[in-house]
Amino acid sequence: MTRVRRSLLPALTLIVAAPLAAQVGHPPGDSPYREIRIGTAVEAFVGSISGSGGGIPVGPRDGPIEGIRLLLRAKSTLALGFAAWTAQTVRTPLDPNATLANRFGEEVDQSLLGGELTIQFNLTGGKSWHGVAPFVGIGVGMLKGETIEDPAGGYTFGTKFYFAPNVGTRFFVSNRAYLRLEARGFSWKLNYPTSYSFEPANEPGTEENPNAVNPTGRRSQYMFAPTLMAGIGFDF
Repeated sequence: MTRVRRSLLPALTLIVAAPLAAQVGHPPGDSPYREIRIGTAVEAFVGSISGSGGGIPVGPRDGPIEGIRLLLRAKSTLALGFAAWTAQTVRTPLDPNATLANRFGEEVDQSLLGGELTIQFNLTGGKSWHGVAPFVGIGVGMLKGETIEDPAGGYTFGTKFYFAPNVGTRFFVSNRAYLRLEARGFSWKLNYPTSYSFEPANEPGTEENPNAVNPTGRRSQYMFAPTLMAGIGFDF
């Protein structure tokens, strides 16, 4: 029994010492973790929106985006952002009464103006790791498109509610300044006019093979617009 106790003693010593060593961690000067300042940051960002324009491709797509965001650190892992942005995209007009070959017109500009609330979760809590602070989040907001109505079809973009899940990271170059990279996916609903459900006057189809733009009669559909953005932020 004495021998067993003697053999167990080194093992128990290691088991107890391991978590104590883990608690000690790095000396403050050598730690890879740095506190992120509590307070408010201002961010400016630019990027590019892409996407197909929706199942019926009349929605906005493919253009630059730029904006500004106020980021408030609410807790060590949570930050709230308030952003305003604009994008200069393009869209394709559609004439539902034209022949199939001539249904789509030439691209036109479609400017967008958005306002957003973002909830951001910092994956490294209230610290950065070697200056890197990754995050995930979601933005919700309102979006207004410049009024460009297709005369033949009656489609217009209008004003939309949108949501935008996102993931990215911040690279702190100093205690107050950082670079920000973000990938997100805007998602908003397109509403289609009833004219898309009718057979085109210049090339009508049959019941078995309809030529209508929207033969199912579905009045709306969500579209997805992947977006890459880069920016710079300053704490104050």
